[in-house]
Amino acid sequence: MEHYGSLYLSYAAAVVGWFALSRIFPKLWPKQDLITFPKPWREIGYVLLAGIAVVCIGQLYVRGWRLPNDGPAGPLLESVNQILIFSPMFVLLALRRQPLDTAWIRWDKFGWRIASGLGLALVALLVYSLVRDGADAWWRIVPRVYAYENLPHAVQVFLEDVAIAMLAVRFSAALGVRSTVLLVAALFAAGHIPTMISNGATPSELTSLVGDAFLGVLVIGTAMRSRDIWWIWCVHFAMDMTQFARVSGVGD
Repeated sequence: MEHYGSLYLSYAAAVVGWFALSRIFPKLWPKQDLITFPKPWREIGYVLLAGIAVVCIGQLYVRGWRLPNDGPAGPLLESVNQILIFSPMFVLLALRRQPLDTAWIRWDKFGWRIASGLGLALVALLVYSLVRDGADAWWRIVPRVYAYENLPHAVQVFLEDVAIAMLAVRFSAALGVRSTVLLVAALFAAGHIPTMISNGATPSELTSLVGDAFLGVLVIGTAMRSRDIWWIWCVHFAMDMTQFARVSGVGD
């Protein structure tokens, strides 16, 4: 729970920072109309089918059907593994001839968006280092987060965010923004259940998913306003890395 409390404060700092930036630089994230589809529930069904395909490919990965991920090229090859696992999402976009902005991937002002995301991630890491009991100093955590060996984690988090964005865009077309935030946050938390069960999680450990859902509401609610994958990914990746003792120093 201490870890979740620290995450809440860190994500909250990033969210407040984003709202401040969006006021200072309104052209970076202008208000947009909701993306619509002729038959949104059909598009939801397609995304859910793509999600099932992702899970199936992930099971092949667990059973050893993957590129070797050892040696100097290991992080690069493992990144390719992650791309292959999540490839059904991009295949779906291609088959449905839908633009990347239906997954919140926007290329206009890309450099500014990434720079903003990295800045917010650094702020979130600073807050985490200050409030998390036992965490190492910020200047020690930062280079550990952005180490080469963490490249596969960065790729995985980006692809997870793409999947979440695709769900959010299509559910919002059918249900509206508020219902979508609650639903996608719940799905995000529930998506961790198979991995936790396979790792032998106890029922009490599964209660941490409630924390995931609350975090999801905070972050996805803001993401629905920005509709920009880049800053979300930067913050999400940095915060995910704090769960590892080798990064945060907690538990070493």
